[in-house]
Amino acid sequence: MPPLPLASAMLTRLPWLSAQGRAVINVMVCENGRTGSADLVAARLGLRTRFQLARLLRREGLPPYELLTGWASVLYWVFEANRTASTLLALARRAHVDPAMSYRLIRRLTGLRWSELRRVGTAEVLRRFLTLCRPARGSVVDHVRRRAAAEQRDDWRQIGTPVLPLRLPLEGGPFGVAIHGTRTAYITRAHAAAVERLDLATGRLVGTIPVGCVPSAITFDGTGSRAYVSIQYCDGIAVIDATTHAPVEFLSVPGNPFPVVLARNGRTLYFTTNEDRLYGLCLATQRIIASLPLPATSHFLALDPTGARLYVATRAAGTVVEVDTMHHRVMRTFKLGGQPQGLAVSRDGLMLYVANEQHGLDAVCLPTGQRVGPLNLGAPAVELALSPDEREVYVALVSTGAVAVVDRASLKVRATLPTGGRPRGMAFDRSGRVLVIANEAGWVDVLPAGLAAAAAARAQPTRWTAIAAQAAL
Repeated sequence: MPPLPLASAMLTRLPWLSAQGRAVINVMVCENGRTGSADLVAARLGLRTRFQLARLLRREGLPPYELLTGWASVLYWVFEANRTASTLLALARRAHVDPAMSYRLIRRLTGLRWSELRRVGTAEVLRRFLTLCRPARGSVVDHVRRRAAAEQRDDWRQIGTPVLPLRLPLEGGPFGVAIHGTRTAYITRAHAAAVERLDLATGRLVGTIPVGCVPSAITFDGTGSRAYVSIQYCDGIAVIDATTHAPVEFLSVPGNPFPVVLARNGRTLYFTTNEDRLYGLCLATQRIIASLPLPATSHFLALDPTGARLYVATRAAGTVVEVDTMHHRVMRTFKLGGQPQGLAVSRDGLMLYVANEQHGLDAVCLPTGQRVGPLNLGAPAVELALSPDEREVYVALVSTGAVAVVDRASLKVRATLPTGGRPRGMAFDRSGRVLVIANEAGWVDVLPAGLAAAAAARAQPTRWTAIAAQAAL
């Protein structure tokens, strides 16, 4: 998520920007201006070429790409220097930028030396940047917004039994996974502004759904007729018709949404943003009906089987917050330490499992609130999923490129699936026979859910790698 203070300071002063225009600013702020080539940024925004990006910037009244990235770096340096009292030398080295180039960039864009820039302050630097932006007037603003919406609608309109395990190449940073039934999986592509459709019956990627900049988490409703996708940098949630596989609605929300979960009755969509808040959105009226402050930003949510309790992992605070969904109030806070991330609740509602980026896996007995463990997996754990029979917990170890398979009863590792890359979202189909793993490194793995148990029994935990490699050929 973009650093909130700097992004907010820029966006509040550019109120005419469309969703795509806000996404551009968010990308620049998140990367501190070090965004790479214009083609890469265009892909993140769902555009085909850098020329489309150039036209978008002109339409939104923003400076050309090279100028915009330079100002994003300068604003970040000034903001961080005021916040942390860091020198430009330290900031440049931290960003792996030649310090001499940083000094020259500041002088070229602002006409001031770094010492002079520090004295004028962040507000003055931001004012100088805003003089390069051209707010449209009245009807022109409406025209720009209508045109952007029409282009987005136009983009939206263009859109047997597999051999398992299967590795499917997929560019754009595959991130979140959602499956309803046994036929179709949706996979978010964070760096391609799209959701990919995977046909589980054929083992093929069969369609791309453009949704907006940095789609992250995704969930289906109870009927499987609609999917909800958090679009971080567009401050909204896209709604996809799972029958036509096309976006049908865009829900504007405050801040950059990340995790999303639908209430059991299908009426309220819960999500958190980088404003460190939990929100409840009534889907019938599209109004916020609940707003709770959190001790830190949350990246994962989970409901208990009854839907009466919502669990919110707050990574930087080292806690998991239990929320009463009827009265929208905090009931308990589990202080686990470390950096709590992925969550799962057992079907009987007795156990909560938490992937911990510091020490592996935590298990909490919900009736007593006592922690069992923790289990040290030897690597940061970010996402997890319970197997359909609930005998195993699958834990994604992002930094080591593996998925640990933990026995629920003993909390011991039964097997390790060496996926390589950066495994992220995981989901089982309704039958419980297939597991889909999105990998940020550029592929999706589809494998039988029982494969891990078989590998453990045969003491051949690396067998899956060979099979997957053969399937990729």
